[in-house]
Amino acid sequence: MELWCFKCQEGIQVEGTKGLAFHLRQFHAIESSGEMLICGQDGCMQTFSLLNSFLRHIKLQHIGVEKRIEEDEEDSNQQNEQMDHDNHEESSDDEVGPHVVPAEHLYLDNFDHDTLKQLALSLLMKLRSTASVPYSSVQEVMNRTREMFGSTLSALEHEMLRVMQAHGVNTDANDVRDLCYKFSTYQNPFSGIETLKQQSEYMVEKLLLVKPHEIPLGVRFDQAVCRKTGQILQKAVTDTFQYVHILDVLRMVLSPAIQRTIAAETMSPAGYIQGYQDGQQFQQLGFLRDHPLALRFQLYYDDVEVVNPLGSKTGVHKLGLFYYSIQNLPRCLNSSMNSVHLLAVCHSSDLKKFGFTPILRPFIEEMRQLESDDGAVLELRGEEVLIHGTLVSFSADSAAAHELLGFMSPSANKLCRLCDATREQIQHDFLESNFDMRDVEDHDACAEVAEARRQGDPLSGIRTSCSLNNLRSFHCVTNFNLDIMHDLLEGVCLYEVKLLLHTFTRTERLITCDELNQRIKAFHYSSNDRKNKPSAILPDRIRNLVDHKIGQKAAQMWCLVRMLPLLIGDRIPVGNKHFDLLLLLLRCMDIIYAPVTTHAQTAYLKYLILDHHQLFKQLYPQYRMINKHHHMIHYPTCIQMAGPLTTMQCLKYEMKHGFCKRVASVNCNFKNISKSVACKHQILQCAALANGEVRTAFECKAGSLVVVQSLEGGETAAESLGLNLDEEIFIATHVVLYGTDYKTNMYLVTDVNGGEPQFGKICSIIVAQPSVDSVHFLVKLCSNNGFNTHYHGYRVALPQDPMFTMKGLSSLVDHLPLTGLRSYEQASPVYLCPRYSILKTE
Repeated sequence: MELWCFKCQEGIQVEGTKGLAFHLRQFHAIESSGEMLICGQDGCMQTFSLLNSFLRHIKLQHIGVEKRIEEDEEDSNQQNEQMDHDNHEESSDDEVGPHVVPAEHLYLDNFDHDTLKQLALSLLMKLRSTASVPYSSVQEVMNRTREMFGSTLSALEHEMLRVMQAHGVNTDANDVRDLCYKFSTYQNPFSGIETLKQQSEYMVEKLLLVKPHEIPLGVRFDQAVCRKTGQILQKAVTDTFQYVHILDVLRMVLSPAIQRTIAAETMSPAGYIQGYQDGQQFQQLGFLRDHPLALRFQLYYDDVEVVNPLGSKTGVHKLGLFYYSIQNLPRCLNSSMNSVHLLAVCHSSDLKKFGFTPILRPFIEEMRQLESDDGAVLELRGEEVLIHGTLVSFSADSAAAHELLGFMSPSANKLCRLCDATREQIQHDFLESNFDMRDVEDHDACAEVAEARRQGDPLSGIRTSCSLNNLRSFHCVTNFNLDIMHDLLEGVCLYEVKLLLHTFTRTERLITCDELNQRIKAFHYSSNDRKNKPSAILPDRIRNLVDHKIGQKAAQMWCLVRMLPLLIGDRIPVGNKHFDLLLLLLRCMDIIYAPVTTHAQTAYLKYLILDHHQLFKQLYPQYRMINKHHHMIHYPTCIQMAGPLTTMQCLKYEMKHGFCKRVASVNCNFKNISKSVACKHQILQCAALANGEVRTAFECKAGSLVVVQSLEGGETAAESLGLNLDEEIFIATHVVLYGTDYKTNMYLVTDVNGGEPQFGKICSIIVAQPSVDSVHFLVKLCSNNGFNTHYHGYRVALPQDPMFTMKGLSSLVDHLPLTGLRSYEQASPVYLCPRYSILKTE
């Protein structure tokens, strides 16, 4: 039987799906899971992540269909001789010619103990990288598997020898003894990798695992019970933290494909800002001018409580987590969790005791090596490559940023890291020009004064100097990185939406709390927002204005604030000042969250923020502007200096916290929790990057073969792709490209004319080959009836005489698909609500 191998890109002679599985294991080193599998049979482009699902699909959808067709043809033929002839032809088609060796036979001939060890290690690596499986369970699985292998193979060996003796075979022959030796050898598949140390060494050698290093900080005295006497004694305990060397991680991460991607990075056209390389800071740094291909690192720090926050151990096992990412990677890759790398794990109590300097010392040493003119020479896949790099950005929430960068608490009078704003000034000054920006020389001088005082210098808002300032391209006052997740989604949006809902439900009584929650629950959210749809808002939360909480996480808050005009817009009169405040905030967020902006837009954003802040003080004079309101006035400068703020936000880093919390809760052993977290994370990262890819580029979830002529707009597809109308092509109903879902009936931004985006509805998704470049969207063009400011969305409609066009992913103005939404107004049109302002680069 001939089946298609997506790796060989040709048909191979195998004995069914079992033979295909042997072929993939032997010649392409594909195990049961971890790599994307493409069907490829009869032009099918469906993808799978599990080998069993992949083989089952081929057996049921391709091999099974062929057999049923053949059986139906045989049943319709009433002549027994012809049926016998057909059966003979069918069996002869499945036979493999004498000159062809079946793939499974080649695999079995070459199967040895090393192959078995690799399969066993793959199992252990999968278990050890799962946060919900403790090491004790892994050891138990290994012991039980070893017992099962031993019992099964011993029984098979005994039965084999019995059958041989019954047939008069000499069991003392050398080949029989060799066979028995293999039976005894294979009884323990974990031979040589039984201990954690052996497994780690094997993964370091074969899979480039980067192990964390334990670095001492100091010594403390703790109580311990003497096992012999039972007395309580004082014991010297070394305080340590876990550090993962960046140069070792780069050896694992910088695959040839990633190196090509980094080398292909270019600047945007003049006037556009799409990344850090388009900002003014990139042009001002001499190091980056001399080494434009240098790796640009972004550091992140946060404290994480890994136990029950209401339990008795709160604060005792709190961890300080340091992550980093490489800015040079494109947005489609950097948005993946695999692009976030662990730098260090320590106890928060050790940070307070020893400070940040000893924790950051090894990081600074590696950065100095990378940002030196000589750089660092790394051996990547057998070749020596010269690498340069530097730290350009630091991300954290306000409290963590002030602590690491050496500023006083955000509750201090001097509250800003970029200017000298005071708590009273931010209540009435809403332009950046009203404040004096911090200067490097003045800051360093004030830091010396602050260090001489125990509590810092309240006149300057500086507590101490920052050790990161010793790096070549970084200084805390030129770190134009204000986190929009904490400032907006967990700050301004929560604050203002709660005040607005209180006004609409209790003061103006335009809508009730119950009706609002009913609409939140019943609303038809887009596919991208469905998993982050808002939770119900309790009436007591709206009634209580002491705090800013309404029970939403950051992602839920982003969804709620964008959908609020559609949820309640029909109950709010046009021109309502309180509703206008929400619309002004959304207009600001359209630019703030845009992946592509212009210098003109940043200038416009400055005055949008001014109007928003002034309207807030006009409507709510009794409420004070918070720090995060003030941070907003610096956003235009931050974008111009360091690029779009979405590339620097903390959201993707904080998503990593969930893994650490699960590890701690499952382990239930806090003797060295920082080591447990670091080791487990590194195994997870090694497994994720084992195939050299940060993110899977192409996945096809479902689809089938369809005749071109039967498609709506089939003539356009045939003309664009050079197909015949009677030709069959694979039509997918759901594909995932770089982590983004595309389905039929979604909308795409096809063009921008006169500043207005043009939209099209996906009719069909044509997949010619299993790659991103071979995916084509057959789109029905829509008419844009203008932007409705009250509902904050574009009104679109399908014309009576449809027009079609073909679009590939690279030709789209924006990669994010949209879903047609409707408000609660009577006969609501279809609204498209992009997450941000859409621009087309020239």
